[in-house]
Amino acid sequence: MLPRNRIGNLLATGIASGAAAWGAVGAWTALTVGNYPWNQWIPFANGVSKGVVLGLLAGGAAAVAAATGARTWIVFLTAFAGGVWHGTYNDVQGSPAPIIYYVPAMPADEWFGTTMLVHWATKEVPPAVVCAAAITLLAARGHRRAQSIGAGSALVLTAIALFLIPVIAADLAPTVQGNGQHVNQGAYAHLRCWFIALPVLVAGARRLAVAFATWNLDGVEVGARRG
Repeated sequence: MLPRNRIGNLLATGIASGAAAWGAVGAWTALTVGNYPWNQWIPFANGVSKGVVLGLLAGGAAAVAAATGARTWIVFLTAFAGGVWHGTYNDVQGSPAPIIYYVPAMPADEWFGTTMLVHWATKEVPPAVVCAAAITLLAARGHRRAQSIGAGSALVLTAIALFLIPVIAADLAPTVQGNGQHVNQGAYAHLRCWFIALPVLVAGARRLAVAFATWNLDGVEVGARRG
């Protein structure tokens, strides 16, 4: 059984790396949307918030595998599966909803096949691989004090990014246009980021507090299983 602080480090690594990886995919989508001014930045914000959730799942899956003494490659595959399952499930259900509201959804006969595989290989697999690799690298190393401090700091920085990204992105985006439904999508993405940021910030602050509190002045860890 892994110590609780070790599990927490894996989860924190998954959250931070997931937010960065899926956020990068969302940013690329936002940059290539084209003339879609009323919510051009939304894929970026949605990618970051989705990455937090999928990264948490990937970290949890890796923690379960590591707790059983599984080999490193099994830990990696488990973390990868935890991160990629959602996108894979959505892809096999059919084509994604069109980003531009007046464009009809892609017919099934055009989606299933090469188009779906390209989408899966470029937008679902890479962030899951990056997230799983970060988690596996941490799982393969022995526990050190710096890992808990780094994990807590990563969570705090992720929370700050979740708070700021919608504000900055909305300011940089063109003036809102379109109908009410699509205007509201921006507000939903904004609130989703903030809603997810709150528990991430609390968890990060707590990890930092516990990491420093469980070490005495000589640098010897006490109560390593706490946190």
